[in-house]
Amino acid sequence: MTLIELMMGIVVTGALLAVGVPSFQSFIAASRITTTNNDFVSSMALARSEAIRRGSRITVCKSTNGTACVTTGDWAQGWIVFVDITRAPPNAAVDAGDTIVSRSPAAPAGLTIVGDTALANFVSFSADGTVRDMGGAAQQGRLRVCSTSAAVGDERRARDIALATTGRLTTTPPASVAANCPLT
Repeated sequence: MTLIELMMGIVVTGALLAVGVPSFQSFIAASRITTTNNDFVSSMALARSEAIRRGSRITVCKSTNGTACVTTGDWAQGWIVFVDITRAPPNAAVDAGDTIVSRSPAAPAGLTIVGDTALANFVSFSADGTVRDMGGAAQQGRLRVCSTSAAVGDERRARDIALATTGRLTTTPPASVAANCPLT
């Protein structure tokens, strides 16, 4: 192999990498959004089915350590699903006698999961599968799984999860979301 052939091979490889790497980063960012969205929706579905199966209140809350609920930060720091026997208003809390059913670790860096006011810190499913806050009022709203990565375009940046009072979840991609991932 001559030096010219070797140089041409390096140039071609460099050109292929220059074209392929950005699209691969976009693919990875989009995959992280989808995976995190699916994990979150699965946890909500688990909570609802467990509430119906056990005939007991099951709560999903933000958690940084997998054992206690927090009211700071967003859902991307992790969450837990637990049998909420005490259901002390106004916030969800894991108390003595409550059993943790599932733990989810923090989402990958660059992802956020935020909920509107009603869903900012916890979601609680009653024994009939409907969502009710700690005071017994209907709980419904929207959550957004979003990537702040510049590798993904505004039209593919997020998934919105709508939670109806019946406990039904629907996921839709919003038309366009800015890189700072606002919920509104």
